[in-house]
Amino acid sequence: MSVGYKLMRDGQEDAVATMVKQLPKDLKLVAQPAITGEILRSWKGQVHVIVADNAGLLCGACLWFDFYSSWRGLKGCYVCDLFVMEHLRGKKIGQGLLKATARAAAKQGANYMRLDVTTLNKNPEAFYKKLGFITDTEDLTMFMEHDIFQSFSAEVK
Repeated sequence: MSVGYKLMRDGQEDAVATMVKQLPKDLKLVAQPAITGEILRSWKGQVHVIVADNAGLLCGACLWFDFYSSWRGLKGCYVCDLFVMEHLRGKKIGQGLLKATARAAAKQGANYMRLDVTTLNKNPEAFYKKLGFITDTEDLTMFMEHDIFQSFSAEVK
């Protein structure tokens, strides 16, 4: 098996979206990502995607975007999704995707990488720590979901 890592090219958006939608199925989660190929096309240039290619077949993807930390005073990259086809996990494809992402982000001025992992997925913590990631005990991830955000952003005071 010879896996190559490169930026997603035009026309691969639907395949990448399909892979990302597989992740909650593999984790047996109820939630389903809203991602589609069309959404990826509309975010071109803002969401970056590195794909893993095995003999012309996509077998993984890492989606990331530019990120800035005022605390660090540095530009970084935020990995929002990492996916490797289930039957190919354990073959260092995820590591290859993250390394290729780090190289691409560094070329754009990034100095660090950040990601979140769902607490429902117990397996990846050891994987990420082995690569050098640390658990951030000082930050709390919080979200303002769509309906509340819409209301909140429309308020005039």
